[in-house]
Amino acid sequence: MQVTTGAAARRGTGGLTAFLGPLLVLLLSAGGLAVAWTTTSSDPGVVTWWLAVVGAGVLLPGWALVRCVHGAGSNATDLGWAGPAGIVVALLTWLVGHLVGVSMPSLVVGPAVAVVLLAVPATRRRLVGVPGEGTRWPLGAWVALAATTLLTVRWMWVYGLAVNAPEPTARFQAFHQDLLYQTALTGEARRSLDPSYPMVAGEPLGYHWFFHALAAQLGGSGLHDLDVVSRLLPSTLVVLLALLAAAVGAQVTGHWTGGLGAAVAVSLVRPFSADPWAQGPLAVLGNYWQLSPTATLGWVLGLALTGGLVALLRRSPLDRAVPLWLLPFFAAGAAGAKSAQVPVIVCGVGLAGLAYLVAGRGRAGRGRTLLLHGGSIVGLLVVVALALAFIYPGSYGLRLDLLAWPGDSAKQVYGTRAVGNSAEAVAAGVTFVRRWLPMLLPCAGLLVLLRRRPSEPAGWIGLGVLVGGLVAVLSLTHPSASQYYFAAAALPIGLALSGAGAGLFVHEALAGADGLPGGQGLLARGRGLLVPVVLVVTTVVGGLVWQAMRQPGAAPRVSPAVGAPGAPGARTLAWQWASPTLLLVGVLLVVVTLAWGARTLRREQPRAGSWGGLLALAALAIGLLALVPALKIGVTPGAPVSAAPGPMKGKAEPRPAVSPSLYAAGQYLRQHADPDDVVATNRIWNGRTPAGYRDNRDFSVVALSGLRTDVSGYGYAPRMLQTASEVGVPYFYAPFWDQPRLDAELALVTSPTRAMLDAAYRERGIRWIVADERSGAVSPSLATLTDVVMHQDGVWLARLRTPAP
Repeated sequence: MQVTTGAAARRGTGGLTAFLGPLLVLLLSAGGLAVAWTTTSSDPGVVTWWLAVVGAGVLLPGWALVRCVHGAGSNATDLGWAGPAGIVVALLTWLVGHLVGVSMPSLVVGPAVAVVLLAVPATRRRLVGVPGEGTRWPLGAWVALAATTLLTVRWMWVYGLAVNAPEPTARFQAFHQDLLYQTALTGEARRSLDPSYPMVAGEPLGYHWFFHALAAQLGGSGLHDLDVVSRLLPSTLVVLLALLAAAVGAQVTGHWTGGLGAAVAVSLVRPFSADPWAQGPLAVLGNYWQLSPTATLGWVLGLALTGGLVALLRRSPLDRAVPLWLLPFFAAGAAGAKSAQVPVIVCGVGLAGLAYLVAGRGRAGRGRTLLLHGGSIVGLLVVVALALAFIYPGSYGLRLDLLAWPGDSAKQVYGTRAVGNSAEAVAAGVTFVRRWLPMLLPCAGLLVLLRRRPSEPAGWIGLGVLVGGLVAVLSLTHPSASQYYFAAAALPIGLALSGAGAGLFVHEALAGADGLPGGQGLLARGRGLLVPVVLVVTTVVGGLVWQAMRQPGAAPRVSPAVGAPGAPGARTLAWQWASPTLLLVGVLLVVVTLAWGARTLRREQPRAGSWGGLLALAALAIGLLALVPALKIGVTPGAPVSAAPGPMKGKAEPRPAVSPSLYAAGQYLRQHADPDDVVATNRIWNGRTPAGYRDNRDFSVVALSGLRTDVSGYGYAPRMLQTASEVGVPYFYAPFWDQPRLDAELALVTSPTRAMLDAAYRERGIRWIVADERSGAVSPSLATLTDVVMHQDGVWLARLRTPAP
């Protein structure tokens, strides 16, 4: 596809702004993150070390590599591309380190890469080249981008960092099992080139693990893995995502307004919930960035892959600053970071190719462009196939089920699945309206790209990515609902390109290209934004009124089941669920249409895509309004505090605390154990439900020690997810598949003998025992049969003695 309109914005400030602008963004972003981390209990020394690792080990080599690869002179987008390029350098460093068997710290390798590139004459000329002819950003745009990253840091601070401590304390001992799981896999990636499932020694993994390889590489010795994995690295990646979105948005549109719009749309815009009823829309970035950091890395590398594909397929002067030669690395990285990421991008490229096939007849170079589309699709499919074969073999429990979505929707809307097919279909439509329509509305900026630049791939890729993600959600099912990650992988890309489209609309309105003649001074040119500004103000005021009417802060409600005493009928229930969202969207569409008509009455002769541009601005405005509660303005978060376990009923048992003593035992093992040592433990289960089921997801010993256990939290093992439907209970309540092995391990804690300990040492490689009285009784015999290293606050750490010959 060849570019049809637009050129790189060459008007801007001089070299001083080109230097000070990125520096301002970096310093303010780093400062904001440092404040957020330290006020929520991260050690200042660890924070300083981490900022040095990111700056010197990721951004410096990434920036140098980007400059050398594109060879287009310095460009404002180099800052955004430095993040994913530096991540590629770190992952390759991890790979080389494992292959040669030598530790290669990024704090050393990163500067070394930059020095080598500077020393070689051919790369030095590219690295220190003069400013290129790409997009220039005025100082005000850099300030706005810095404000965007600071607001992003703010919502992460109050809704993630402030509720998850960097290590256990007396006031915080309840860690989410998924954070412990990600930390456990990081220790495995530090130890092995081919990671296994570390909670069950010898069990294969079958899970995307590039995030854990990156965390292991950047995390050094691993003493701060819990902080790095659950807080430092995910929040850093979110900021890098915002900066990359700015680069891709500027690339797509050729102007800084597109870059700023993309950054805002990705990092700040939230779906607006029409009412406080349960099962509303999800804020993808806000919901997943921390608990699923693999998705966060997938977003960064997936958006980098998308920008590279746009450059490859468009071949425009606007794409000169894109490090196109890194495209295969972005594809491989995205596939290894999140299994859902590349498939949705394949859908986007496929739709772009189909659109060009239909609309590109008679264009010069049509055959070459179609060949590039076909080659890109084949290349991406090869990457997916290789990932399925070598990184995460097997389906991991994912399967096709076209009836799952309507059945789940019926349960949500009517409170029961016992309804007819037509009622299920209505429920599926209602759920789509309630959940997905508000999430898709901020992607309306794609209409601007599709209408104003229909021969370019960006808009079609964005639309295809969204369609692919939604089709996967509606047609696939997974025991842990992981089919939603296809939509989660798609939405940040769609939002970034939508924000770029909204920025393009604003730029062309200011420049006089949208119905007003240019060159009449700022005031005259600004007339093109009069109606959009009035529309945005009207939308925000209307949103505030709506929020006031729906009782802000009210707890989510769930409707009574059909057939229950006093419950309305099925049709009434369906309407109660759908009507608030339909009314909100309907009002928004009417207001946008009136604004579009007002532009016509003012004889502005709006160009194609003006209605979509107005809709995008309105949707982004109401999405920013939805962010305000998440900022908790006026609140300064402090050290995280976890809630105490509530009263237990029936057969319930509380989740055992992750205590400072257990953390201390893990730190001791990180410093004194051999990486291949295996640990026996009684920390298997995360408590018991009132019905008597045990939650099999206690990953704490592996997460804190960085070692493998004989058997601990086995709930996320591939075989548990693949056979989840066969055992009759959810996978996280299912029993262990090898009960004699589990019994033998628990006996080492409850009733050890010399023969048992010697057999465990010789046959299963067990060298340590970590026992916690919170998870069950511990035999005092451990004190005489093993070398007890620590016994405090109910936690035992014991070293097994070498058996006699």
